[in-house]
Amino acid sequence: MKEYSDGTNYLLRFDRGEEVITTLLRWAKERKLEGAFLTGLGAVENPHLGYFDAEKKGYIDKEFEGEFEIASLTGNLAWDGAGPIAHIHVTIAGPNFLAFGGHLYSAVVSGTVEIAVIPFGSKLERKYKEELNLKLLD
Repeated sequence: MKEYSDGTNYLLRFDRGEEVITTLLRWAKERKLEGAFLTGLGAVENPHLGYFDAEKKGYIDKEFEGEFEIASLTGNLAWDGAGPIAHIHVTIAGPNFLAFGGHLYSAVVSGTVEIAVIPFGSKLERKYKEELNLKLLD
């Protein structure tokens, strides 16, 4: 991964073969980033997405095989206990140009992924809310 910065904001370029979430969280922990807004695009393979079923209070998982363009990536970084946690949603599209979207659990970079990181001025934390079975911004 390559990092660009203007002294406040960052642009991260992920390289082929890197796992997006793992690499992003490691970078955020190294920088001691307390919270940030994320936006990005790129190309990945074998993405693993989730859809939150509010009635069941749980996620439905789906792994997609093959290469996909990230048409949109948006989310945030916050803290959960001792480390950063990423809440990222993506829209992906394959060679048939059909789009799928959801919570991004994992994906391996197939070409490149570029994510803009805009830090918040204060720490964002997530706390578990039993009634929803979710970790929400607190």
